[in-house]
Amino acid sequence: MQVVVVDSGSTDGSLELSQQAGFTVLHTKAQDFNHGATRQWALDQGFLKLQPNPPNGTTPSATTSTSPSALAIASPPPEFIVFLTQDAILASPKALEELLQAFQDPQVAAAYGRQLPNHDAHWLETHTRYFNYPDASRTVQLQDKATLGIKACFLSNSFAAYRLQALMAQGGFPAHLPLGEDTFTAAKFLLSGQFLRYQATAEVYHSHNYNGLQDFQRMFDTGVFHAQNPWLLQSFGKAEGEGAKLVKSQWAYLKAQASQPHHPNLLQGIFQLLSANAIKLLGYKLGRAQQWLPMAFVKKFAMNKVFWQPHK
Repeated sequence: MQVVVVDSGSTDGSLELSQQAGFTVLHTKAQDFNHGATRQWALDQGFLKLQPNPPNGTTPSATTSTSPSALAIASPPPEFIVFLTQDAILASPKALEELLQAFQDPQVAAAYGRQLPNHDAHWLETHTRYFNYPDASRTVQLQDKATLGIKACFLSNSFAAYRLQALMAQGGFPAHLPLGEDTFTAAKFLLSGQFLRYQATAEVYHSHNYNGLQDFQRMFDTGVFHAQNPWLLQSFGKAEGEGAKLVKSQWAYLKAQASQPHHPNLLQGIFQLLSANAIKLLGYKLGRAQQWLPMAFVKKFAMNKVFWQPHK
């Protein structure tokens, strides 16, 4: 197995450690990072050897990360590719092995593992991790959209694996998206008759304590992603339904945890729940309507600001 590290200007010593470990290190500028195109470029470099340099002008989105992301690649061509972001920490030495167990089913094209909250996660973020990543594994196919809706094509590249042949048959990752290259690809897999696998036994620690502005910006980008890919909602259903389920689950979680140490009291929790979700909903709705907004507003609202810069 070969490990390929994509470095976008890290300053925390991880670059040196990667080189000392004998990993292949690829370099790109942080301002050129694109969730889909950069991953595909790294895959091309680590396996196909197609592009000598980062795809300038074709990775027009930004990241605030200063550490590398890593993906496991081998040569000759591997059967599976594992993607792992720099802030996803394996919960056990067998996490990768557990993730790849998903491919024992030949119809599984992609799999993702369970993401646990970090020890310092806010209660809303802790709940979201448990809501999106339960303790029971499952295999998802297209017919499950009847019960899961848009959640059927949920998948996170923070800790995910792909059957390489299936990924390349779909054309690899899409290039020009503000985010959601994993969801985009997962949906294509399902529509082509292949399966997704949630492997709950493969665990990482990965969560974000976003402030209100970051929540707004993240959901603005999600709204843009859905607006620019209407086929996704037409095929799997609207995202608002899943949002309503989340709020109901948050309320139940708050009532159960409000009396526990280090959790907000009920009144404080209700305020946090309502304000956080109102901010997210506003961001999402504005993202869906971004074509009607002045570009100056769009750039302020977006988390992924370089996405809106002209191609070089």
